[in-house]
Amino acid sequence: MNRQDYQKSVINSLTWLSTQVTVHNRLNLTDINVHSENFYRDLLNLAFGYGLVNINIIDPNAAAIDLGDEGNKFAIQVTSTSALTKTRHTVTKFIEKGLYEKYDRLVILNITAKTAHTTPTVGDDTYRLNTKEDIWDIGDLAVMINNLELSKIQEISNFLNQQLYMKPTESLPRNVETILRLIELISDEEHPAAGEGFLVEPFPDEKINKRFSDHSDFLKQEFLTLYQDYGAVLDSVEQESDIGQVKIRRVSQHLRVYSDKVLTECAGDPKKALEKLIDNFIGMLNENGFEADTGAAQFYIVKHLIKCNVFPNKEVTNG
Repeated sequence: MNRQDYQKSVINSLTWLSTQVTVHNRLNLTDINVHSENFYRDLLNLAFGYGLVNINIIDPNAAAIDLGDEGNKFAIQVTSTSALTKTRHTVTKFIEKGLYEKYDRLVILNITAKTAHTTPTVGDDTYRLNTKEDIWDIGDLAVMINNLELSKIQEISNFLNQQLYMKPTESLPRNVETILRLIELISDEEHPAAGEGFLVEPFPDEKINKRFSDHSDFLKQEFLTLYQDYGAVLDSVEQESDIGQVKIRRVSQHLRVYSDKVLTECAGDPKKALEKLIDNFIGMLNENGFEADTGAAQFYIVKHLIKCNVFPNKEVTNG
């Protein structure tokens, strides 16, 4: 995994926890807020080398702060409330209890989402909290963590995976996922072939039996053999997924352009070109960390060949 992969893992974990807190609070199940204090204590200590302890364990009446690091003179309140009145209340209590004498900085960590306060500071001449710099949420934590060394980000990602229970999404069969990945891959609107095109008149019979007559039996048998395993899968994916017709058309267009280039490279031999085309797509999928189902990929390409989206017939126009 690279930096981006670990960062995505961190974001997914923090977002999952934030969502859990929001839902629990709506149901008045606020015990998750208490557990969040120790979770963020450990996370912040791991990420930034703080020595935070849970002040509520030491002093249950510490209304203004939840976590404190006396060595670094740094205090945090962990909250799921973003209202300005809550911020004012926290700072007022921080001042009233004289905590500014022990801690030079107070940070309010919102474990759902913070509000962009229009008031730049909260407090008085005794102590002022900067509402822009001293109120954090998971977005701020993600940015701060991303600036750390890769080894530290990996360590944080592992910590989050161990600490948080996220019900895994039901995995798709590999053949379905392969087809979806292929569709995403070749329907990318940023693909260099986007906007190119052929004037195409699809003549499947003319293509298979005439243009590729020397290989027609092979191509037909390849399609029929693979159809037994993958035909129903692809039909279901195309009919029931949320891919959309625009993306489907984009898939067809990219296949026409890309496959024609491969066919030209293979001197018009469809058998060699088909093999190279599938190998290229499988290679691209593998490079993106996905263990592709070769049979599913092969069927998808062969079916589009039959539909004339692969190795298209070109109508030559004069004038």
